Amino acid sequence: MDFHSSPRPLGVDDGTLRARNDASQSDSPFASSGGPAIGIPDILGTLRRRWRFPIVGCLIGLTLALAYIALATRLYTSTASILSDTRMNQNLQTQKIVEDKPLDMSTVNSQVKIFSSESIILPVIKSMNLAHDSEFVGPPDALGAQLLWQITKLINRVTQSLGLNDDRTIDAEAFLERTAVETFLKRLTTRRDESSYVIDVSFASEDPNKAARIANAVADAYIAADLAARTQSTKMASEWLQDRLIQLKVQATDADQVLQNYKSTNNIVDTSRGLLDQQQLSDLSTQLISARTEIAEAKARLDRIRQISRDGIPDATVTDALNNSVITRLRAQYLDEAARAADLTSRLGQGHIAVVRLHEQMDELRKSIRGEEQRIADAYASDYEIAKAREKSLTDSMYKLVGEAGASSQAQVMMRDLESSADTYRNLYNSFLQKFQETIQTQTIPVTDTRIVTRATPPLYKSSPKRALALAGGVVLGLFMGAGAAIAREMTLDVFRTSNEVEQTTGIRCLGILPIVTGNRKRTLWFDARTKSLRTGPDLTGGIEEFVLDAPYSRFTETLRHVKVSINAAQLARDVKVIGVVSSVANEGKTTVAANLGALVVASSGARTLIVDGDFHKRSLTRMLAPDARKGLIEALGDPSRLATLVYHRQRSRLDVLPCVLENRIPNAAELLDSPQMEKLMIAARDAYDYIIIELAPIVPLVDVKKIERFIDSFVFVVAWGRSERSLILEALSNTEIIRERLTGIVLNKADPVALRSIEAYKGDMFSSHYVG
Repeated sequence: MDFHSSPRPLGVDDGTLRARNDASQSDSPFASSGGPAIGIPDILGTLRRRWRFPIVGCLIGLTLALAYIALATRLYTSTASILSDTRMNQNLQTQKIVEDKPLDMSTVNSQVKIFSSESIILPVIKSMNLAHDSEFVGPPDALGAQLLWQITKLINRVTQSLGLNDDRTIDAEAFLERTAVETFLKRLTTRRDESSYVIDVSFASEDPNKAARIANAVADAYIAADLAARTQSTKMASEWLQDRLIQLKVQATDADQVLQNYKSTNNIVDTSRGLLDQQQLSDLSTQLISARTEIAEAKARLDRIRQISRDGIPDATVTDALNNSVITRLRAQYLDEAARAADLTSRLGQGHIAVVRLHEQMDELRKSIRGEEQRIADAYASDYEIAKAREKSLTDSMYKLVGEAGASSQAQVMMRDLESSADTYRNLYNSFLQKFQETIQTQTIPVTDTRIVTRATPPLYKSSPKRALALAGGVVLGLFMGAGAAIAREMTLDVFRTSNEVEQTTGIRCLGILPIVTGNRKRTLWFDARTKSLRTGPDLTGGIEEFVLDAPYSRFTETLRHVKVSINAAQLARDVKVIGVVSSVANEGKTTVAANLGALVVASSGARTLIVDGDFHKRSLTRMLAPDARKGLIEALGDPSRLATLVYHRQRSRLDVLPCVLENRIPNAAELLDSPQMEKLMIAARDAYDYIIIELAPIVPLVDVKKIERFIDSFVFVVAWGRSERSLILEALSNTEIIRERLTGIVLNKADPVALRSIEAYKGDMFSSHYVG
């Protein structure tokens, strides 16, 4: 049997094993040492676990708030309300009683800024002599304000000594005034509602009466400044308008005179309907159109009657023929004769003499009608010639007027330009005259856009400091600072505390969390926070190496049962007898885990179990389970057949222990683990025992695990809860490929029970109610 090659798990062919190895390598999360993403549940768990940080933060914030309340200057705020409505003067100027205009928010906002200008503040400071008031320029009375004033004064002196702030060019009076202005601006507040013209002017002072006086003084100064500015602007406008009116009047008069002279020079006569030649041309054009219409009508009548005469159209009529009495009488006779002829023809026949005579009379009547129509046609021809003569006369007159109009067209263009200039000057003069009259009327009216709606009164209660707000703000600020410190502290510790963190970071299943156990004879733990009751742990008669026997219903024992179940599940796929318990570095508790796992295997199934101390360097398992042993692993390597005589048998747990007894560390320990003697010893142990548990040296600092890993069927990786660095764990897993392939799972060890309950509080009280001890 070749122990220098990695053994193949039983029941698994080469293809399956190769696929499993490829998948393990491709999905390996060990390339990065970054932890899992932090979510809301993680933050809440951190705050539950480190609840002292928010509490301490709240206490600090509360202390700071109380100090602020005790040291801060007590101020009283008084408010005056001012209405700024720009529509009042607009109504006076436009002479309208009611005018609906949208709110001009930009104008009102500009008025709010004006309150903070020195044109308003300086008159108030000078009128009330605030430049010599100790509240504005001297040391304040409150203790906290005095401290702040002294600190500010010290800073100013330091900056002056460094040349950063040189006030030597300012005289004492100006310096006091500037200081008062700065303090005044800090105490002054102006604001307005979003949908109104009302502006609130508030001032805070240590004296409530002074606060009211200053607020009213600011309001009065603003109205006085607004009235003065309006009066000044109106005066300037009226003076400018008056000068401009004189200029416009002269310009308008000169323009009219130039226009009239030009008309007289060019014989341009202007009537009420326009220029004379244009009026004549328009009338002549109208007459010419009428004459041409008459020609068309006469020509149509003449052509019609000539067609009737030429074609001999029977019974054809024209308008004048119908209205002619002679033709009407002849037609009536003709119709009577035609009726008689038709009657006689029907009775006497066509050839009767009476019928023939009647036809002859009818022919005579037709001739008479044709003669009368010819006379009408001659009249139509005469009318047509007259209309043509009239149209020719009008056309000749039109040509003559058009020629005269063309000759004066250039003069008319110049005339229209002069008229436009004259009209412009006249309209400007009238417009400016109206504006001047309005300005003169409103100049004497003392009306402004603002008025005081509510005058300031002394307040009854102080406005600063606000105790409730300061206390609430201090507590909230302290709470956030404490929470931030707790989260920052948690993020700086790159360790594992939950199974999810282990699995998300390493990609390996976490078999559970082992709470820390001690060797006290009696121990008490806090449980059930709702009832505040104490639950007493069991008597530890065998120490922590056999804790699973003393506390069979504890979380520690139940977690190791999970480890055993996972090992048994692995046995279904391959032969698992030799179990290696490893850790990344020392002091992670693998000795306690190995000892209790062996005791649990024997106690639960009665299987023959051997536990081997494979750590040649510290030999902690030997000191724990076989402190009196004089022989052990070293002797078994010399003669593997003596294994049965070299093991140490534990009476209570019925566990066989193969200790490692050495006076000092040996330099070739790793070579012994990979020697042929170790191979023979492992063969003998496999034949004699059902389970062989070997505690191995740490992975990162030593090479022992890589030497013996070929003899191990399955590994249990022990990680110290809240202590082992994630990067160190990932480094250990990355350096041992065989361990990753045969790793049953990771166990978090030495967990703080109180912190663990805080982390798992979301699981409820019923989760831990099954654990005893």
